Amino acid sequence: MLARLGPAPSAQGADVIARAVGAVALATLAMIHVIDLPGTLGPIPLVGVGYLGIIAAAVLVGGVMIARSHWLVWAAAGGLAASAMGGYVLTRTVPGFLGDHGDVGNWHCSLGIAALTAETLLILLAAWQVRILATQGAAAPA
Repeated sequence: MLARLGPAPSAQGADVIARAVGAVALATLAMIHVIDLPGTLGPIPLVGVGYLGIIAAAVLVGGVMIARSHWLVWAAAGGLAASAMGGYVLTRTVPGFLGDHGDVGNWHCSLGIAALTAETLLILLAAWQVRILATQGAAAPA
């Protein structure tokens, strides 16, 4: 019965799909922070600087991800997503974190939920790809 489903997709095809999904998730993460950026630059400049860092890193890592598949690129994508997620959680739980007093307990922000979704996707995808690429590199003859 399973033979009728056809052959499994090639590893190269799966890698291209994973990189495309990762690049789109990074672009989404950057766009969410661009949309929310104007409100963070004036009153809370440290949060705005963090947003600029997330935007720049997402664009850079996404560009490298499109150009090349390497476990370090995926690790950078996962690390960026985990850092952004950590910043979101800290601004919602720690009063005055980075000078932000207004977001404590604000878990219903639609942009925040969208960012958490993209970040979760990136973390899971990065963990999967790092595992695959690291084991392929270890199995390759020297």
